[in-house]
Amino acid sequence: MKKGYCKVLIVEDEFIMRQGMKHMLEWEREGFTIVGEASNGQEALESIEILRPDIIICDIVMPILNGVDFSKMVQKDYPDLQIIILSSYDNFEYVKSTLLNGAVDYILKPTLNPSQLLATLKKAVDRIPGLELVKNEEVYYNNLIERYLLGFDSKLDSNKFIDIFPYSSFRIFGINLKHACGRNKDDIKRIKTVTENFYLNNKSYKYLRIMINDEIFLNIINYKISKENEIEKNIEKYLEKNIINKENVLFIITPKFDNIYKVKEVYNKKFIPYLSHKFYHKNDILLNTEKLKTTEKLEKFDSSRYSSYIKNKEFNSAINMIDEYVNYAVNLKMDEYKLKNLVKNLLYNVLVTLENYKIETEELRQGYFKRIDNTSYSQDFTKEIDKIILELKDIISKRVSIEEEKIKEILEYINEHYNEPLELSDISRVFNFNYYYLSYYFNNHCKEGFSEYLNRIRVEKSCDLLFQNKFYVSEISNMVGYSDHSYFCRVFKKITGYTPSNYRRLKSRESEM
Repeated sequence: MKKGYCKVLIVEDEFIMRQGMKHMLEWEREGFTIVGEASNGQEALESIEILRPDIIICDIVMPILNGVDFSKMVQKDYPDLQIIILSSYDNFEYVKSTLLNGAVDYILKPTLNPSQLLATLKKAVDRIPGLELVKNEEVYYNNLIERYLLGFDSKLDSNKFIDIFPYSSFRIFGINLKHACGRNKDDIKRIKTVTENFYLNNKSYKYLRIMINDEIFLNIINYKISKENEIEKNIEKYLEKNIINKENVLFIITPKFDNIYKVKEVYNKKFIPYLSHKFYHKNDILLNTEKLKTTEKLEKFDSSRYSSYIKNKEFNSAINMIDEYVNYAVNLKMDEYKLKNLVKNLLYNVLVTLENYKIETEELRQGYFKRIDNTSYSQDFTKEIDKIILELKDIISKRVSIEEEKIKEILEYINEHYNEPLELSDISRVFNFNYYYLSYYFNNHCKEGFSEYLNRIRVEKSCDLLFQNKFYVSEISNMVGYSDHSYFCRVFKKITGYTPSNYRRLKSRESEM
């Protein structure tokens, strides 16, 4: 006689349908366990040898290898495997071939419900020689809590927990194992063992241990109200003694609550937001969120003002904004991941603009980002940001100032050679300057394009010559760089509002008054 869970493999190409079935039953309480999922028949075939399921729930219509062909192959190579067919079609002929190939039964997706699914599973179990289902109550309770916390169930019936939680006080105690251990399976196992031993040494506490999304190790502790003053001290003392490598380890313990149905509110408000707070609690191993002060709402970074500073080449002002916001955000304990990403994005925006000054920014970017990512605690992070800001300001003071001097030389060159044929591409070559940045500079600093700037200089010079009244208008046109007299007249009127002749007469009358 084989005792244990009946192992189930779900083969269905629709993710939502797979999720729905996973949460449709309290599988372990009924004696079943889902050992795997596959999105098509080919993927399922590759999993059978590894997972060794007893029952396969299989859709008919799937990509790559459909359910009909899949069932034929399974029954040929694994005749003891039981198959339950899912179909969207109320057409017996469509699934007849799968039943002839040994499938237990078929279920219509549109009418699928928990009782029907369970009845069909038990029908399949009856066809497995020597299998006796074993039900696990602890897994059942774990699933109830997990489904409630993740939103699959809207309510939690506290009456179901009376037998395992006899006391009136609860706390959540746990850790994000991904943050603490990465993918180190040995470290994960050690932390789980330490917590298990804590309960063995403190048998007055009742508990459930739950893994959420293979990442969050959650413990719900139930205890007598008389133990209230000692529980935190006992846990902290035990962790300090038994956790050897404390570098990335931070357990969270929440305030007390008096009914298990309140677990979701406490989980969302007093547990989840603090799982990444090792960044701010370098020397702590246990953080009691009841003792934390309520902080003011974190204001968003002023991206509009920041972009304006960069656009106007006010780099120091932009960098100062980063410095100020980092200190503000750290003080309010902004999420580490969000804070680091924000700072990296802001630095990237500055560095991209600095490329216009022929500064090689890719190596700087990689170095800055690596230094930011390598900081484990807020103190180290703020120090690193201070260093980066000083380095950037030094680069800007040296390189950007040089470029601005070159811009000044270019403007002087235009003023001296305005009467010659001038093109922006020619000037960029003469001064070995980036053509696109030079164009950008005129549009943003001079508030006009290069052609408009050159026309304005030429018209200003022509105004002086017209006022002197020594040359014909056609001569002045050539003197200020226009080979086309009519074009000169149009440009002159556009800028001054007068034709060159009218302008000369106007100025002549003004001088006589």
